[in-house]
Amino acid sequence: MPDSFDLIRANFFENPFQRYADTRYFYPGVSEQRKVLNIASDFVYQNNDPSKNLGVFAGPSGGGKSMLAMKIAQTHYSTQQNGQIFGMYMNTNTLTEPRHFLMALIETLSLPSSRSNANRLDSIFERLQENNDQLLIVLDGPPVDQEYLTQLLEWSVENNKKIKTLVFLQDINNVTSNIGSLSQFLGLYVPFRQPTQHELINLLYYRMFAAGNLNPQTLISREEMLDLTSKHSSISDCMNAAADLNRVKAEKLTPKTSAFDSSFF
Repeated sequence: MPDSFDLIRANFFENPFQRYADTRYFYPGVSEQRKVLNIASDFVYQNNDPSKNLGVFAGPSGGGKSMLAMKIAQTHYSTQQNGQIFGMYMNTNTLTEPRHFLMALIETLSLPSSRSNANRLDSIFERLQENNDQLLIVLDGPPVDQEYLTQLLEWSVENNKKIKTLVFLQDINNVTSNIGSLSQFLGLYVPFRQPTQHELINLLYYRMFAAGNLNPQTLISREEMLDLTSKHSSISDCMNAAADLNRVKAEKLTPKTSAFDSSFF
């Protein structure tokens, strides 16, 4: 990672091409992603069929699934009954044990810890029964442990859909095989596409601007950006290519004191 001096010399306060999702850099100008956010919001507020409390969004590799999942989980939804909707984001690729899933829910609802998974489940149900609050579970990847999620959704069916789940999958995945018996709760399936080339260009410039550079075209010209996004169609590939381009250009200009040295990206 660059130090503060390196960033300031490059007119950045932070690295605009970091490889992990950070919703501070969420760009609202991608139409497919706006569609996902709007549909997710409708799903969160819809209670007409309590038995359908699971939704799936299927997107391409490098298409911003993690960013969208995190953005939805962090959104401050409120219920019509003056309750709060607590969102929990989880990357299922990092889930190693079923208890970690329940522990994350306990932490989201600010409940006291427990050593028993059964007690954890009971405390979640009691917490949601005592008021108008709800729980929104957002999974970035296939559900790893389906047993406890099934119990949560079964309880939700009998309790006015107080627990809802959204799952983000890669679009090449077989939805039925990835969610298994959870398909009985499936009430929403929405595929979404990569951004257009124009949207990719604006997204990259937006991130650079948000990171502190008020004139990002001084780093990557419009022509270079057009060339870059014509060769790479996914958000993640464009981010990597933009980082490499900046590093190469900087090394040619100032090979020994480049603000974009090999450790930058």
